[in-house]
Amino acid sequence: MIYREFKTHAGLAPYVQLVWMMESEHEDDHAPKSLIVPDGIVEVVFHYGDPWITTVAGREFRIQPKSFAISQMRRCIEIESNGRTGFVSVRFFPWGAYHFFDKPVSSFLDDAVDTETLWSSYHKDLMEKLCKAAGGTDFAQVVQQFLLDRLTEYRTNDSALDKAVKLIRSAGGQLSIEEVGQRVGLSKKQLERKFAATVGTTPKTFARTSRFLNICHHLDGYRGKTLTQLAYECGYFDQAHFIREFTAFSGFTPKAFFAKNNVKFADM
Repeated sequence: MIYREFKTHAGLAPYVQLVWMMESEHEDDHAPKSLIVPDGIVEVVFHYGDPWITTVAGREFRIQPKSFAISQMRRCIEIESNGRTGFVSVRFFPWGAYHFFDKPVSSFLDDAVDTETLWSSYHKDLMEKLCKAAGGTDFAQVVQQFLLDRLTEYRTNDSALDKAVKLIRSAGGQLSIEEVGQRVGLSKKQLERKFAATVGTTPKTFARTSRFLNICHHLDGYRGKTLTQLAYECGYFDQAHFIREFTAFSGFTPKAFFAKNNVKFADM
């Protein structure tokens, strides 16, 4: 399986974390099933090969749309290839995606939405250009130019909101929402209203996701510690609260999750 990351256009860099592709090297080159945990981001995927399969809650199978966006998840999913793989994916920063849509991110929370629904006025032209693209590199160029055009049209200047999202993320979800509001000059109600429209969840839910993801990114450092130590270091009230939250996001107890080797999540 070929994996490649592309250089993000300078105009997109403040909003886009990564542009990447995956492609089968031959007909029998299939990707194994991977567990995707909640990560607080929006990702847009453009298949030029066979769309993958998404499994929700271990029992609901879906063939992915040919091109789609998936918003912040509140539960884990599993994905696996379904034939010959070929796709380009754009991973936004948590504060970046809303600058590219005229619809609130909350309208497709916890779900995949076809790009035709997101960008109905531009979808036909985009698909025609993608059909002419020769492989992943051309795909990535077409996609990045399309996003630059949408950014010019939809970009919103909300520095207080962007700063709030970055604060929560950088603190691993351990700042109170009141403290975040004080630092950026927004009330709790203002934060909640802005988060719902742009990030897709409440500030509290985003903080919970960030705290969970922080643990995922530091698994090696946490190995060998007791659950009680881990709970307090990561900002949980107690061990029971930690286990309950962790299981809600991952679908596994901490012990079972730490033993898995097929977990995928975005870089912070």
